[in-house]
Parts: sequence; C-alpha cells; structure tokens
Amino acid sequence: MREKYRSFLRFCIVGCCAAAVHYGIYYMLLLVSAPVNAAYIAGYLISFIGNFFATSYFTFSSRPTWGRFVGFAGSHALNFVLHIILLNLFLWLGIHRLIAPILVMGVAMLVQYAVLYLVYHFPARAIEGKVLLSFDTEEYDVPLEHGVEWDPIAQGMEVSRFGTTRILDCLKECGIHATFFCTANFAQNAPELMARIVREGHEVASHGCDHWQPKPEHVIESKRILEQLTGQPVYGYRQPRMFPVDIQELKQQGYAYNASLNPAFIPGRYMHLDMPRTWFYKQEVLQIPASVSPWLRIPLFWLALHNFPLWLYQSLVRRTLRHDGYFNTYFHPWEFYPLGEHPEWKLPFIIRHHAGAPMYERLKAVIVDLQSRGAEFVTYHEFAQTK
Repeated sequence: MREKYRSFLRFCIVGCCAAAVHYGIYYMLLLVSAPVNAAYIAGYLISFIGNFFATSYFTFSSRPTWGRFVGFAGSHALNFVLHIILLNLFLWLGIHRLIAPILVMGVAMLVQYAVLYLVYHFPARAIEGKVLLSFDTEEYDVPLEHGVEWDPIAQGMEVSRFGTTRILDCLKECGIHATFFCTANFAQNAPELMARIVREGHEVASHGCDHWQPKPEHVIESKRILEQLTGQPVYGYRQPRMFPVDIQELKQQGYAYNASLNPAFIPGRYMHLDMPRTWFYKQEVLQIPASVSPWLRIPLFWLALHNFPLWLYQSLVRRTLRHDGYFNTYFHPWEFYPLGEHPEWKLPFIIRHHAGAPMYERLKAVIVDLQSRGAEFVTYHEFAQTK
C-alpha cells in the first residue's frame, strides 16, 4: 500500500512537470494568436515524449520498452480525447481559456494514473516450465577461426575470465543457477572462477579438454580433471562446437546426459533437421538438444540473442517454453566481452553485434521476463533427474 502512495506521489510530480511544459507551450502559442485547440494539441504532443521516459524511470522504476511505449501511447490516445472533450466543454461553459486547461489537466491526471498503473503493473502471462541456461566456458579461440594468429591460453583466457565474471554477476543479481560446460584448459587456468562457480551453486559439466583441438580421449580426461578440481561429480557433456560425440563412450564413463546437439539448419555449422527437437534417450544417455522454435525450428541459441530484436527473441522463447514445457539455450563468456573494440580479431558483425555490456543487459532482460512469468530455472542435472 505504501508503494502505491509513493508511486502516486511520483506520478503527481511527473504529471505537474509535464503539465507545466504543456501549459507553457499552450500559453506562448496563444500569445501569437494561435487557435485554442491547436495551441493545446501542440503543447500536449511536445510534452508527451519527456512524460514517457519520466514515467518509466521515475514513477514506476521500470525500463522504457516498446511494449510499454505502446501501452503508454494507447493510454495517452484515450487521455488526449478526454482532454479535448473537457477543454471544449469548459470553454462552452464560459470558463476563461487560461483557466480551462488547468481544470482539464487536473481531472485527466487522475484518470491517466489509473490507466498507467495497469500498464506498468499488469501481471505477465504465466508460463509453467523449466529453463536450462548454460555457458560453454572455454579458452577464447574464435580469432583462430578467422585466420588470426592467436594463443587461446596466453591471450584468450583474459577474455574468458572477464566474460565468466560478468556472467556470474548477472546470475547472482537475478538469483538463479545455471550449468557451466567447462573445458579442462579453462578450469586449470582459472581455478578462482571454478571455485566461485561451485560456491554460488551452479553445476559444472564437461566441455572437453582443448576447445580448438578436441580428441576422443578428452571425454574421459576432462571428467577426471573437472572432478578433481571441483570435488563434485560431473554428470553432463557437451562436445566443443557441438560436434558429434560417441554416445557409447559417454555411457561407459558414467555421463548421465549429452548436450551436444543443435537440431537446426545453420549454414556452415549444423544440419540436424532430421533429429528430435526435444529431449530423448539414446543408448540410455539422456540427449538434451538446444531449443529451437516449434514448426520452423528457428535457432534460439547465443547468436539469435545477439541479432534478433529483443522482443522477437523473447516472444520465440516464450512460445517454445509453452509448447515444450522447457527451454534450453547456451552462451559463451567471450560474448560478454567488448568484442567490437578489437577489429584486429576480424570477427564478423553477427558475432560483434551487441557483444559486451549490451549482451549482459539482454541476457538479464530474458531472465527477468521469464522469472516474472513464473518459469523455473534449473541445472541440466536437475532436469535430467526428472526424466
């Protein structure tokens, strides 16, 4: 109840400021003999934009989004009609043209607050389902793919440490747990981050030993190294670059699940349209493919969040979560590093786009949206235990 009173007080402050701008423009236009209605409309429209941002940030302590802008504009469309009707009514009743707008704004402000309170506080449509968030935590080697001389350990680990720290900060801020698919190279060169991952309740799974040069024996070796470093059992495996892996070998080494499949068509990388979209068992090992949208199989992994409009990505994620009952995606630490500041790495635009701080905000926005709808964030092992 107290918050409602505080938000109403903030609304009144913003409303008075917007009304002052509105009335000031109206009054100045009257001085140059502008028609009353034209002067009033001009003042209203000019004060509108500032009113939207002040209402978002100050009144309701929310980020301005396109969805809220549409709701704000819709409420103002109704409010605008109310303004014009009341203005002309008061003028018809004989109220002076300098007094009538003040009365109009007072009445309209109360109506506007009631409408905007619904816009900013209307509950999001609930979704029952589980979200599996994962990060391929490896030594950064992407420049090698683009012909750049690069040492993934000596040079790449700085990028990976930075990005992993940002990811952990985001997860901690949002209060959720995720799964980190770590290479043995990363784990051995960043023991302090491995300790933080475990300490903050996240799952550690295997991503092989060497991300640039994966070998069959890394299935065994990586599990041994990660379990020694963390003191915890490793239940899951994801092959570097989602390449195929020997499922029988995973079973023999005691892995409970495999997350090495993106069931989509991505030119130059994947062609798995014949594979199941959702989880399935193969040789008694649970297979957890990365989520793609129903029907069209639109990929919803890291590259999509970089390049899709945020509203579109969130809409596809919600649609997939409702349809499948869970949503599974993955990112990399280096996406949270300002890649755009390094043209010498020759990275394509689709990788650089929104990298760094914007990616942090985008990931946080996706998490917060799903939390607001009641989705449950779980680790892969927690998910596997239910299947």
